[in-house]
Amino acid sequence: MASITIRQAVIADSKTISDLIARNAQSLLLDEFEEGGLGFFLKTVEHRAIRDYMEQGFSYLVAQEGSDIVGVIAMKDHSHMFHLFVDEQHQHKGIAKKLWHAIYEHSLKQGNRGKFTLNSTSYALPVYERWGFSSIDEQQCRHGIKYTPMEFVVEN
Repeated sequence: MASITIRQAVIADSKTISDLIARNAQSLLLDEFEEGGLGFFLKTVEHRAIRDYMEQGFSYLVAQEGSDIVGVIAMKDHSHMFHLFVDEQHQHKGIAKKLWHAIYEHSLKQGNRGKFTLNSTSYALPVYERWGFSSIDEQQCRHGIKYTPMEFVVEN
């Protein structure tokens, strides 16, 4: 395996990011959606949508192996994490954790005072719990997408 580098995503990466998210959501997260949920989700991660998020100032980082983007993470307002995806064949190699640590440090440098939130699929819940996130409410469903709200508060 070539080494993994983490870098700030650029607008030119938006199509690759969109493809990575859509491909992995369809193969790994089918149980996370109710009627119409997958279609709704896929619209929110189309190439144009990812580009729009970036242009609005959302922080996207990518994990790159050679010239291939194999993972992505995004942060809204330097406090709400979303779009953490690692390509299925690259999972269980610590890439998601590297992405989380990188965006965590980036967010703190941008003024986050130590509180992070996310909406987790049941698929990812054990990972986030290992990283110190706690559920703050029961599982919910919006637009056909099931999720559990979680938060992580940095201890002083």
